[in-house]
Amino acid sequence: MVSLNIYLLLVAGIQLTLAAPSRRRQDTAGCPRDSPDLNECVGNSIQYFVNFLASGKVSPKVTITPFDPLLLPNMTISHQAKEFKAIYVNRYLLGLKNSFIYDTSIDLDELELSMTFLMPALELLGMYSGESLEDQEDTENSILTISVRSSTAKFRAKGELYKSPEHVEYLRVTGVDVEFTMGPYVINDLDHSTHIPRVNRHFNDIPRPEFVKLIEKDLRMQLSSRLQHIANEVLALAPYEKLFPV
Repeated sequence: MVSLNIYLLLVAGIQLTLAAPSRRRQDTAGCPRDSPDLNECVGNSIQYFVNFLASGKVSPKVTITPFDPLLLPNMTISHQAKEFKAIYVNRYLLGLKNSFIYDTSIDLDELELSMTFLMPALELLGMYSGESLEDQEDTENSILTISVRSSTAKFRAKGELYKSPEHVEYLRVTGVDVEFTMGPYVINDLDHSTHIPRVNRHFNDIPRPEFVKLIEKDLRMQLSSRLQHIANEVLALAPYEKLFPV
């Protein structure tokens, strides 16, 4: 179906909340398929999950991959015109748990979900190393932090139903499309040994707008793949009937 990856999974996390009995019955009742408030129910469930389960701890005995901080793979940047290459490693993204969800729309017949996230503040951190292609000994390393305000991400997800070996029906996300727009940003380049602002000559070889465009594209891909993975971890915790009872 389609939870926006991490989002429907929210649904799973919340109502399902698995081993942790909820104080209120509605928390474990799921979102009835024929409810006139189905979109609102799913949106509220996902909002709860985002705000309170970002650490990945669904219950005392059940955990999933944390999504705040969200660990990201290494990124390689090259610029033949400027004759240099760089790597951005040990990266992680902070701030997803403070997102606001709106414009939720779910179609259980087609197993599709769309939803928009407003992300007030994101922090992307990692180690940046630049190297001249002409002189490979000329390398600069620094801690690179990108602070972004008021970003938006619209998710469109598609899913499918499958049966477990016990013949219980579950939902999984099969594809996610993300439209990600970065808001105003500030880039801080720090010397990794002194934590003092510095000018990384190789970093400044890339025009700032071009560099930010690369980061925006990378975040769009990472949000799609990483959150889909997490969503499926959550969806595997509860049968489809529990998430969306008749």
